[in-house]
Order: sequence, then C-alpha cells, then structure tokens
Amino acid sequence: MNLDDTSDINVIEKIRNGDKEAFIDLVDKYKRKVVSLCYSYAEDYHEAEDISQEVFLSFFRSIDSFRGDCSISTYIYKIAVSRCLDFKRKKNIKGFLTGLFNTRIEEQEDFEEKNYIRQCINLLPKDLKTPIVLFYYIGLSHKEIGDILNVSAKTVEGRIYRAKNKLKAEFEKEGYEVCKRNGII
Repeated sequence: MNLDDTSDINVIEKIRNGDKEAFIDLVDKYKRKVVSLCYSYAEDYHEAEDISQEVFLSFFRSIDSFRGDCSISTYIYKIAVSRCLDFKRKKNIKGFLTGLFNTRIEEQEDFEEKNYIRQCINLLPKDLKTPIVLFYYIGLSHKEIGDILNVSAKTVEGRIYRAKNKLKAEFEKEGYEVCKRNGII
C-alpha cells in the first residue's frame, strides 16, 4: 500500500477496519519527522523515540474521533506537539529546540557555532519557538502550523517573522554571517 496514492479518508477507514498494514505504512511515512520533532523537545534520541511511540499510540486510540477536519499529517503533528509539551512540562526541560537546524548545520565542524545558534533559539518564547521548529525543521506550511496551534496562517507567518527578527538581532551581536551560512536568515 502506498500512502501517497491513498486519500486520508481511505487510510483512516482502512485503519478503523483493522488493516494493520495501513497503520504500519502510516507510521513508516511519518515516523522520521515525528521523531525529529520530538527530538527538538527531548534533546535525547531515545526519549524522542519513546515520545514518538506515544504519539502513534495516541493517534491509533483516537482514530474513531478523527473527523477529517484536517489532514492526517496535521492531526499527527498536533498530537506530537501536545505530547512534546507534556514531556517538557513533566521533565522541566530548558531549551527544547536544541535539535533545531541540525540537518542544516550537521556538516559544520564548528561545534561552538552550532551551540551558539541553539542558545539563541532557546531565548525565544514558546509561542515563537514552536512555529519555527514546525516550519524550518519539520517543513510544514503556515496553514498546517496554524491548524496545529489553532491560529490563523497569518498569525503563524507573523510569529515566524518576529522569531527571525529576534534571532537576527541576537545573531548580529556575534556575527550575522554565522547564521546566514547556516540558512537561518
């Protein structure tokens, strides 16, 4: 079964009717991005995998309440953000976005530069951090992020703009080129 060729409604119906293969395919399709999102909160790969398992378990348990108001991906990411925030509250973790931009700067050998970017991102308030991670790290659209956060796409756009401006101001203290090289601004 190829999820790209199957509509959300068909996948949901197959899962509701006990099609284990449809659920496994759905998990395979979204697992990498969900684990990446969870890692940005947990900062530990094993904890991120554990949270991801909780996300898919929650999705499976709530499949009957899925009304189709949004796409499956939006629904899964909404559960993921909720689980991650629960994890953050329980563990009182500071700097939940440490993993942000890892894929963009992984090739950089300068560990201090990477840490500096993470520290700057950690200075952002939660309402700016979450849209940044969902947009740049997960690759969601403004509309999808808005659906997850229950705000309009314009609000998401504004939050990302404000976050980038705050980051840019912080980055300029140490050197704008560092962040420009890493694709942040």
